[in-house]
Amino acid sequence: MGIASITNIVTILKKLFFIPLILVSIGWCSAASLVRAVSISGTYYEAQGIGADHIYIFKNANDASFETVSGGMATWTELATGNKAQGMSTFIDVEDGKCYMVEDGGKTETFVFVDYSLHRLSDCVPDIEMGCSKTLIQLKGWTPMIYYTDSMNEATGQYDVKATLPMTVAVGYSNQQWGEDDWQTVSIEDTVALTAPQVELDSILCDTRFSLSESDIAVSLYSEADSISTEIMEAVAVAHHQQYYIAKRGKTLENEKEGPYEDQTIAHSAPLNVLFESHPSAKADVYTWTVSRGKDVRTMRNDKDIRYTFDEASESGPVTFMVDLQVLNSSHPECVATAQDTITINSSLILVPNVFTPNGDGANDEFRVVYRSICEFHCWVYNRWQHLVYSWDDPAKGWDGTVNGRKMPDSAYLYIIDATGCDGQRFKLKGTVNLLRGE
Repeated sequence: MGIASITNIVTILKKLFFIPLILVSIGWCSAASLVRAVSISGTYYEAQGIGADHIYIFKNANDASFETVSGGMATWTELATGNKAQGMSTFIDVEDGKCYMVEDGGKTETFVFVDYSLHRLSDCVPDIEMGCSKTLIQLKGWTPMIYYTDSMNEATGQYDVKATLPMTVAVGYSNQQWGEDDWQTVSIEDTVALTAPQVELDSILCDTRFSLSESDIAVSLYSEADSISTEIMEAVAVAHHQQYYIAKRGKTLENEKEGPYEDQTIAHSAPLNVLFESHPSAKADVYTWTVSRGKDVRTMRNDKDIRYTFDEASESGPVTFMVDLQVLNSSHPECVATAQDTITINSSLILVPNVFTPNGDGANDEFRVVYRSICEFHCWVYNRWQHLVYSWDDPAKGWDGTVNGRKMPDSAYLYIIDATGCDGQRFKLKGTVNLLRGE
C-alpha cells in the first residue's frame, strides 16, 4: 500500500460525539510530537484514550499515512509483533488496532491507528432479547474498536495488552412511562458508548421498533452516518403504579385524606373502606391482591382493582395489615411485578369536649366527639329538665345547638354516649357540655 504525503491544513470540525474525540488538522502537531498524521480525504480524528501517546481514527487504511515532523529518517515498530520499518520519513503500512512506536532523533513516541470502516453499524445485524427486567440488543457482526497498547504484559514479556475505544451510538425506541394519572407511550433516545457488541436497556413495557445510529464522527468521515432498525418487537415486561383511596366518611382524622396514597404507610381509623387500584402497564393481564394480618390471609382476589373494608382494631395497640399486589404477563408468566402497601388501624378512642360555641364563626360550631376506630355509636343530649333534645348515631356527625331549626339557649346539657370500638372496647360515657353562643 502506498500513500503520498499530504501537508495541506484541514479545517478542524467542532461537533463531536465520540468519547472525547479531537479532530486534528492535517499538518498540525504539538511542539513535542514526533509524528504528523496525514489524511488523503482531509479529515481524521484523534481520540483521547489510554495506552498510547496518540490514537488516530481514519476513514480507512488507504486514507492514512504518517510522517516525521522533523523530516528525518525514523524507525517505525509495530509493538505487538516487533516488526520494524527503518530509515523512513513516511510510514504507510498501518493496520487497524495496531500500536506503533516511532524513534526519531533519540526520542520515541507511540500511536494507535483505527480503521473506522471496519467498525461500522451497517456490518451488523441487531438481535433483540425482550426480557422481564432488561432488554438486550446483540449487534451480530459488529467489531468493537479494540487496539493494542504500548504497555508490556509482565506475564508474557510481550506488548499484547489491549484496550477498547468506546463508539457512541444513539438508540431510539418507544416505552411506557407513568404520567399524572395513566401510562403514556413516549419516544426515547439513549446515547450509549459501545465497547462490546451488545446494548443493555431497561425493561420495555410496550411493543416497539429499535433504531441505532452512528455518531457524527461517521458523518464527517463518510458524509453520512450508518443507521439500522428492527421490526416491531413484542414487549414482555410488566409494571404497575398502585394507588389507594379512602372512601369519604365525613370528618376524618387529621392524618387521613381521601387519596390517592402511593407506597405509603398511613395510620387510619376503622372501619376503613379502601379502593385499591393497580394501574398495570400494557402487557400485564393477571392481577392478584392479597390482604393479610400477620400470617392470616383475610382475602385474595384476582380483580384489576379491589375495594376492602378494614374493620379490625385492637385495644393493645395499632393493627397492621399488608396489602400485596402481583401483576404478570399471562403469555410470559415469568414476568412479574409486585408491590406492597401497609395499612395501620389504630385502637378505638373517644374524646368528648366540654364546650361548643355555635355562633357561626366556623370554629367549634358543633358538639362533636373526637373518635378513632368506632364501629357502633349513639349519643343522646338532654336539657336541664332531662328532656331529650337531640340524638345521632354517626360519630362523624354532631349537634349544632338547634332543635327543629330553633336555637337552644346557652346552658349546660347532659350527654350520654354508648359506643363500641372496632377492637371490641365498649364506651359508656356521661357528662355535661356547655353551649355558649355569647349572643
